Amino acid sequence: MDDAYAIRLAKTKLRDAYDKGNVKGVLSVFADRYSDMSAGLASFYGAEARAVLKHRMKNLFARYDAQLTVTIISIRVQGPLAFDWGWHKLTLKPKKGGKAVSTRTRYLEIWQKGADESWKIAIFLDNVDVPPQMPPKEVLAELGNGRAVSSRPSVRRRNREPSDRGLNGSKTLGEQAHRNRLRRSVAPDFQLS
Repeated sequence: MDDAYAIRLAKTKLRDAYDKGNVKGVLSVFADRYSDMSAGLASFYGAEARAVLKHRMKNLFARYDAQLTVTIISIRVQGPLAFDWGWHKLTLKPKKGGKAVSTRTRYLEIWQKGADESWKIAIFLDNVDVPPQMPPKEVLAELGNGRAVSSRPSVRRRNREPSDRGLNGSKTLGEQAHRNRLRRSVAPDFQLS
């Protein structure tokens, strides 16, 4: 089986495990002694990382129904290592009722191929996604692009006016900060890793 395809299958297994609340399924795609460098949390390494992940997943799935959406940007295989990056969107719906909360993160995973030819996540890093933006006009000019500002009206408007849309569709920075606080309070010890 092609290595990149095998990693895609493992990512599908991870998604399905989240969607079913299956702790064992989530753990199955991580190496026994992986490194966890999740955003906003202390880093854990080796057996400790796996034990902390198991604890987080048990708590998360006890309180929420989860739905994970995975968008893979690229998988680069280099011998027994592979680099996978993209986005994870996690939607958590409280089991006791209430409004679902979604968080989108950018991730980088370093996968390692084992002696049994299976791929496991050896290193996990993520951070909260932010809205895209155009590079400053000085950077575009420096790149020799020839145009500092796009001729498309919608792009020109975005370059002239600060965005009034924040992460998850919030309209102000205050609302965005509130959403971030809410995300931490809803699942304070949770990260995708």
